[in-house]
Amino acid sequence: MFAALGRFTYRFRTAIVLVYALMVGPLVWLGAPVFSRLRAGGFEDKTAESWAVYQALVQNIKVGGPDLMALYTAPSGTVDDIEAYAAALEAITNVEHDPGVIATASWYTTQAPQLINKDKTRTFVLIALRGDDQEKIETTRRITPLLEARPLELQLAGGLPVNMAVATTVADDLKRAELVAFPITAILLLFFFGSGASASLPLLLGALSIALTLAFLRVLSHFTPVSIFAVNLVTLLGLGLAIDYSLFMISRYREELPRLGVEGAVRRTLATTGRAVAFSGVTVAASLCGLFVFPQMFLHSMAIGGIVVVLGAVVFATTLLPALMAVLGKRVDALKLPFVRTKPKEVEETFWHGVAYAVMRRPIVTVVAVALPLVVLGLPFLRFNPSFPDYRILPPDDPAFIANDILDREFAGKQMTPIDVVVRTKGRALDRDNLEKLYQLSKILEAKPVRQVSGLFTLVPNVDKDVIIDKLSLPREQQDPQIQMAIDAFSHDDLFRFAVFLDVTFNEPASLALVRELRALEVEGLDISVGGGAPFLLDLVDALTERAPYMIAVVCLVMFVVLFLVFGSVTLPIKAMLMNALSLTASFGAIVWVFQDGRFADVLGYIPLGISDTTAPLLMFAIVFGLSMDYEVLLLARVREEWIRTGDNEASVAHGLARTGSLITRAALLLFVVIAAFGTSHIIFMKSLGLGMALAILLDATIVRGLLVPATMRLMGKWNWWAPGPLVALWHWAGMSDLEE
Repeated sequence: MFAALGRFTYRFRTAIVLVYALMVGPLVWLGAPVFSRLRAGGFEDKTAESWAVYQALVQNIKVGGPDLMALYTAPSGTVDDIEAYAAALEAITNVEHDPGVIATASWYTTQAPQLINKDKTRTFVLIALRGDDQEKIETTRRITPLLEARPLELQLAGGLPVNMAVATTVADDLKRAELVAFPITAILLLFFFGSGASASLPLLLGALSIALTLAFLRVLSHFTPVSIFAVNLVTLLGLGLAIDYSLFMISRYREELPRLGVEGAVRRTLATTGRAVAFSGVTVAASLCGLFVFPQMFLHSMAIGGIVVVLGAVVFATTLLPALMAVLGKRVDALKLPFVRTKPKEVEETFWHGVAYAVMRRPIVTVVAVALPLVVLGLPFLRFNPSFPDYRILPPDDPAFIANDILDREFAGKQMTPIDVVVRTKGRALDRDNLEKLYQLSKILEAKPVRQVSGLFTLVPNVDKDVIIDKLSLPREQQDPQIQMAIDAFSHDDLFRFAVFLDVTFNEPASLALVRELRALEVEGLDISVGGGAPFLLDLVDALTERAPYMIAVVCLVMFVVLFLVFGSVTLPIKAMLMNALSLTASFGAIVWVFQDGRFADVLGYIPLGISDTTAPLLMFAIVFGLSMDYEVLLLARVREEWIRTGDNEASVAHGLARTGSLITRAALLLFVVIAAFGTSHIIFMKSLGLGMALAILLDATIVRGLLVPATMRLMGKWNWWAPGPLVALWHWAGMSDLEE
């Protein structure tokens, strides 16, 4: 199949290049506006209890979470001065008329003491918005000018401005990472390839892969929400894999060119390395498929973007690149650097050939010496504290950080993220029997380690229970208008709400422990549900933790099948996955040791939170596991070739490592540069993810592929290629053994 593809690309080389050249313009035109279509957020699980509570609040009680907080500061005087008072009320009224606003709450309309600071120089307005994250962002941009209330100074706080700031910072960081990574990558490519012509090809393939995927994401965004985080992964994988595949393809072409000529070299390159590249891409794409196990939109978006860019890189590497090599012929080394050697060394002359034999002379010592430090490096992962960062994920000079920090320091309780306890009663919630039970629940909540329980029973302190119940149970037409306003904010039909405020942030263990306590409460006749910031986080952590084993199982199963199809062995896939697990676990341990424990905070530029992002290990597993297997396939494909030719295990391993060792380390170094550039992000999540993946790639491409692989293959001998007879027959029947022909 791949030999036939080689004949096809050589025969129609000019046409193939022209077709791809004509594709560039439409792809750029289609993909360029994609950023305006991408969405922030996408972390919610629509099957979770916290989501059901949020929907009940919005659809029935007509209040939502405190998505946005307008923080007003009086530069002189106080916020209750006549001019300030009038301006704030006018701004609030204007905002309430916007169709995207569900409700507002302010000191000006409620006189609630928690909404104003002690010296009355600051107050804030709680604004609940309608729609998904993107619709809320659009509403925020629309109402921000309406919130201006001179002479008061306006700052925006709350979860939504933080999400907006994160999205903006990520986009800026992406541009900076590209400006850093592309020039360094280009210089390294020029040095590694030794010629301007060949060094330009990986960058061309990377740009095309990214352009194709951005165009695809733009089209997809018209049918389903697509997260902005997908772009980071697309850029990283598009450039990284294009470099990887180009290095191997061009190196093999150069190796075969003197012996077989241009056409023969193209055909041989595709029949061998092209085949390995295709299956390598399938392993990376298969690894990303594991993200579909989770319900979160942003993980689906990253999976889709990653899969498309990987498959695009494979298609370009096995069609366009061979066509370009065929067109260039021997001019693939044009614009040669005089001080760089482009002719491949003899196998015995290479550094990695000597390393392979040295390792295979003492395989057990090597395995212990490599595996033990990796295990030790992974031990901090046992202390992994999965959580979700708050506004401190942002740089300290970001306006959203400053506004939220003021709220935390100057106002009582954690106003941004209350816990919503929503109760469904049998019959009307304000019937006297139900109010008796709800009052009992209110007292239970107040006895918990909380700062304040806000609800209908706490509107007026120190009032007798019977008086409150008598007043609340009055028919609507007999109710005092001011009390009815409060009732509408906390009750509707058979629903009743309590807002619970804490002294700790939503992502601290005490908050999560309280949520578990509240969800375990039982009061006869009441159906209790818990939502809000801390419950959302708990649901996210629980969902990811519960589904992570399924993700690992799916990825490992698919990897096993793909590697069996490539090599016809059942032992190699198992060994490869175990070695990948070593390097991954070591990198997991490293990010806990550094970021969760707060080490090198000043050097790396982040605020220690004492937590780790829940999604970081999942993304690292999906991305790095696939990339590591990518190197495994490219290395073992060359070992397999030699094994088929000679049947000598040690010579095959040494030959394979000699031919691919320098390529893998070079490819890993280039990918390290690209990933590490993303590690310069101002967002701690992106920083830890980037540096963690960079470390994993570096470990995998050096000590794992260079030392552990040859040592274990020496120990396993002929068992490296073993499979049960029926599976071997199936492998041959399916035509997967074409490499042996």
